[in-house]
Parts: sequence; C-alpha cells; structure tokens
Amino acid sequence: MERKQVIAIEIALQTQVLKTCPVHRQLYFDDDVNPASAFALAIELVRKHKPYVEEFLNDEHELTDLLSHTLATAPACCSECQLPAGLGSLPKHGGLGERALEAMTGRSG
Repeated sequence: MERKQVIAIEIALQTQVLKTCPVHRQLYFDDDVNPASAFALAIELVRKHKPYVEEFLNDEHELTDLLSHTLATAPACCSECQLPAGLGSLPKHGGLGERALEAMTGRSG
C-alpha cells in the first residue's frame, strides 16, 4: 500500500470515520460518524506543516481527495460479519457508506 494511502486511512481511523472489525480486522466506513472531522484534521495537519503529512505539504487538496476516495470505496460493514443472505438484508441508510458498497458490488438501490 502506498504511503499516501496509509496516511489517509490513519486519519480516517483516528477520527473514527473508518473503523476496524474487532473480530476480522477489516476496515469499514461508519456512516453514523460525520466525515467532516477527518477532512478538518487532514487540512489542519497540512496547514501546520506537520511532518506526518509531508507528502502533501504542497497540496492539501490531494490529501482531501485521497481521503474522499478512501471513504467512498470502503465497505459499510465488515464483509465477513455479514449474513450469507448478503447485502439485501442490510438496512437502507442512503449514506456514503451504502453508496460506496453499491459501487463496489455493482448493486444499486
């Protein structure tokens, strides 16, 4: 995994927008958490020239775009915790996590 992607994932984990399944250790998007906190932290780190985000020091938009892509492509829940019946049994939230999951599986509303 590329270092820039790792930074985006770590920011999302720190702000709890992405979570890790305690059983299967898979990342998933928590659509109950407002992702604005992740974007605010990313911008703050770049603007304060923190060494942690030195790859993005000249372009905060690159980091926020990568963070947006990371969240949009994350599943809405741990795939191994789902029932065999599959995605049809998941509740309809209409949030970013659901749209990302639909995009990954080719399903639509």
